[in-house]
Amino acid sequence: MKFKLLFAVCICFILTGCTGLGGLKPRQITMLKQQGFTYHEDEGWSLKLNDPLLFGFDKIESSPESIRQIEGLSIKLHKYNLEQLKIVGYTDDIGQEAYNLKLSQQRAEYISSIFLQNGFKPINIQTLGRGSENPIVPNDSDENRANNRRVSIIIVP
Repeated sequence: MKFKLLFAVCICFILTGCTGLGGLKPRQITMLKQQGFTYHEDEGWSLKLNDPLLFGFDKIESSPESIRQIEGLSIKLHKYNLEQLKIVGYTDDIGQEAYNLKLSQQRAEYISSIFLQNGFKPINIQTLGRGSENPIVPNDSDENRANNRRVSIIIVP
């Protein structure tokens, strides 16, 4: 009787732990952490790609080096069956908000195209443009603005 109760309690803890981290398997979580993903209660596992070289001012395309890194990430996510993504694009605060919304959407779609070229299905990728909302640093210098021109990749459970 005690063994069954102990076993049931252990199973409950294990299941609670898995669902508390987005319902992912431990090996998936380990890989996500190694790639720089962080877990947030409100959005799940996300990775902010905010390398200042990712997007130049008013640009949609990334550098060849950034593309290679994103391709490597897409291969790993595909290998670990993490193929449902939300890709969110952002801009700095320079320019009209309507223009920035469109530019941020185009950036998200550009990054999405890299995942699609590496075996992801269009139905599994959602893209959003957020313009200049939610800057990660104040838009008070060229360096900070470069950091705010970013894309977040969110794993959808």
